[in-house]
Amino acid sequence: MSRNRADSWIPVSFRTALDLPQLWGRLAYLSPSDAELVSHFHLPEGAELALDFELGGALFPAVRARIAEAAHDREGYHNYRLVILDREQSSLLRAAIAKALPR
Repeated sequence: MSRNRADSWIPVSFRTALDLPQLWGRLAYLSPSDAELVSHFHLPEGAELALDFELGGALFPAVRARIAEAAHDREGYHNYRLVILDREQSSLLRAAIAKALPR
């Protein structure tokens, strides 16, 4: 997983189930097919999440992802490699990322 870079983090809230409280973290990396989530909250590999974040002025509610890999660092953060599960959401992310890139 990549090293944390505070200048590129995207604030994110997420849920593991509708009946559980919302948790928070930062996306240190984002692509249409995967992402890296950094959070203080411990989650198991294989868990599914619904991510809520903003990118380039567009809101992305309930982006479905699965934890493919989990690691813990010495500062108390958990780093998760996520796989985006929904193809339509991946397409929307692809367009937003392309729009946000400098030309």
